[in-house]
Amino acid sequence: MLFLFDYDGVIVDSFDQLLDLCVRAQGSLGVGRSPTAEDFRTIERLDFKSIAGAIGIPEEMAADYAKRVFALQEENWSVKLFEGIAEAFRALAERDTLAVITASHTEPVEATLRDLGIASTISSVMGGERGKSKAERIAIAMEKYSHSPSDTFMIGDAISDVREGKRAGVKTVAVSWGFQDRELLAGERPDFLVDDPADLLKIRRDDDR
Repeated sequence: MLFLFDYDGVIVDSFDQLLDLCVRAQGSLGVGRSPTAEDFRTIERLDFKSIAGAIGIPEEMAADYAKRVFALQEENWSVKLFEGIAEAFRALAERDTLAVITASHTEPVEATLRDLGIASTISSVMGGERGKSKAERIAIAMEKYSHSPSDTFMIGDAISDVREGKRAGVKTVAVSWGFQDRELLAGERPDFLVDDPADLLKIRRDDDR
């Protein structure tokens, strides 16, 4: 099976750090308003260009805003794994292919995964600098690893992750320990809604039946 994971809010606990970077990027741009935690928790599409729009940055400046966030990520980025993620990844990787599809920049994500000791469980990282939607990157991953929609899972912590997974025709898994609230996620009717990384292994076992 192919398990495709969002990064921030699913693998790493980065809420405060990412919000800080987005605040700093807006300050350096000098346009719009400072983003808030509520923006992150309720926005329909959790990526940097969408955040730019939500805080009043003109559309023609959204790409510049995203680049500034990416640059700040590369300068100073320190996060920790959610409890139980390392164990879940190592268990899944024994039989399945794991990859990361994220709005964040590929290189700092790869570096952090190495530092946190789980890079060996992950086949690839597909970052937001590619300029493609998550649904497009899901399709690319399925082709690359020769998996069909029926045995591919998109795991995310935002309603946009669920929507992109559905657009790609794969099974969707929402996690409640990330950026957006469980009730908001439930409203998107994911195939699975889990509260602990260990629950990912239960999904794997249940799908085998």
